[in-house]
Amino acid sequence: MLNKKIRNIIYTAVFAALVFVAVRFLGITAGGGYYHIGDAFIYLAGVCLPFPYASAAGAIGGSLANLTVPAAVQFAPFTFVIKACAAACFSNKTPKILCARNFIAIAAASVITVAGYGAAYIILFGRGGLVNSYGDFIQVVLNGVIFITLGVAADKTNLLFSLRKEKSKQKRNETIFK
Repeated sequence: MLNKKIRNIIYTAVFAALVFVAVRFLGITAGGGYYHIGDAFIYLAGVCLPFPYASAAGAIGGSLANLTVPAAVQFAPFTFVIKACAAACFSNKTPKILCARNFIAIAAASVITVAGYGAAYIILFGRGGLVNSYGDFIQVVLNGVIFITLGVAADKTNLLFSLRKEKSKQKRNETIFK
């Protein structure tokens, strides 16, 4: 039987892998920007995992994806911080993925993403780099819609309840077999 910390580390690795795949392989280059659905999985990690684990999943998955694309390597340190902060906006304390706090978190994570990458563009390319920021607006809206869609589907299947039920069932079994 796995204890809670080991389980969270495993879930963190799974979410980091999901984020990596969604950023690296489920994206398109268009209009001078790169659009992917990785942030939706970062938001989902923020809902399913406790704070430090969710932030680690977003930071690791996003920055590893940057490190595997030569044109995006310079963004990896910025991505690490931005995605960790975005995941931290979400709460895993509610029985549903879609709750008032997590709707507000979508807006907060969007502001963090747009402002964070805006700062990265200025640091890397000067003020002229802000021309690239329009793509970040499209990116956050796209990921917010995908997160809400995934949340509706997961809430209908009681995903969070199932995960928590499994944990309490495991605790009961550990107590019985001691």
